Amino acid sequence: MSPFILKLAGTVMVMAAALTLGLAGRKRLADRVEELERLRWELGRLRARMASCGMSLEDCFDQSLLFAPAAEGLRVGEPPERALLRCGIDTDGLTLFAAGLGAETLDGQLRNVDLFDGSVAEAVSVARDELAKKGRLYLGLGVLGGAAVCVMLF
Repeated sequence: MSPFILKLAGTVMVMAAALTLGLAGRKRLADRVEELERLRWELGRLRARMASCGMSLEDCFDQSLLFAPAAEGLRVGEPPERALLRCGIDTDGLTLFAAGLGAETLDGQLRNVDLFDGSVAEAVSVARDELAKKGRLYLGLGVLGGAAVCVMLF
């Protein structure tokens, strides 16, 4: 094979790898938006169950895919703060939200859910902005980084 073909093949592989890195960074941002939107949806369902059905917190958690691990924690006697950590939710205010669950009247718990939902709504907005701005940046950096390496190869 000629050296030109080898360099061209290397260039294609470097560009593909750099673009893949850019796409992976953008995907992480998109996954964060999706995770927060799912949390908002589950909070709405949790609030509806609490308000209309009069179910216990453990039963409300048990009917949710996201909060099901927390129901297990409540069954073994963990406080809601620790039980919600089992869900793997990564957002600010989760500890304060969990501390208010089960410790207040139903009206207080519903207010607590509403406050946390507002906080998550703000986080969704910030995450969407980051996706719009940084997502393009990651793709651009991947392409430019790959191009820089390719220029050094030639």
